[in-house]
Amino acid sequence: MLLTALALGGCGRTRSTTDVKLPPPVKGRIGWTETGIASWYGHPYHGRKTSNGETYDMNKLTAAHKRLPLGTWIRVTNLTNGRKVQVRVNDRGPFVRRRVVDLSKAAAQEIGMMNAGTARVRLRVIRPPRTARRTASRKDSTATRRENTRFDVQVGVFADESRANAMAARVRKWGLKPRVLRSSDTGHSRVIVLGGSRSIAESLRRQLARKGIEGFLRPRTGD
Repeated sequence: MLLTALALGGCGRTRSTTDVKLPPPVKGRIGWTETGIASWYGHPYHGRKTSNGETYDMNKLTAAHKRLPLGTWIRVTNLTNGRKVQVRVNDRGPFVRRRVVDLSKAAAQEIGMMNAGTARVRLRVIRPPRTARRTASRKDSTATRRENTRFDVQVGVFADESRANAMAARVRKWGLKPRVLRSSDTGHSRVIVLGGSRSIAESLRRQLARKGIEGFLRPRTGD
């Protein structure tokens, strides 16, 4: 959260103070523990950016901690009633003396500290839950596929194949590699210029634009 003077009358109950200096970080290995006072925060922070760039959603199980690495999972135990909740650290705080964690509204509800606003808790660093690991794995897989996708630049679609061939010949004179792909469905011919990675294809698109040919990036397929 913003490290500025943001006084809040609720949510357990003061979020930050002026010019707060964060303490040294900790590695937060599995099993690391800390005991202290927890608070929670909701409005007006709901919908704002958290320290890791996410949008804060007070209805999700997240937390703010001053020293643990962002993305760390912790189990929070309310030492008054024994109730527990697992949360992911995605923000910095709380910026109030003697408080060790700021929970989302949903997490505070899970351990029964909404009415009091604060509670004495024990934090323990845990392994990410299986669902979180599966989600992260899917995200990594999607990112890898995106990174490995090849792009070409489409520079025209022509009903007359001779015009498509003329465009390809024009591009070929500049040392580029055009292809004419004729659709069996429509009979139209597309002219693409072979690119590579997204950055290479984008550079190629700009190069063509400087020569007066507008195009757009197109993921490479098997056609």
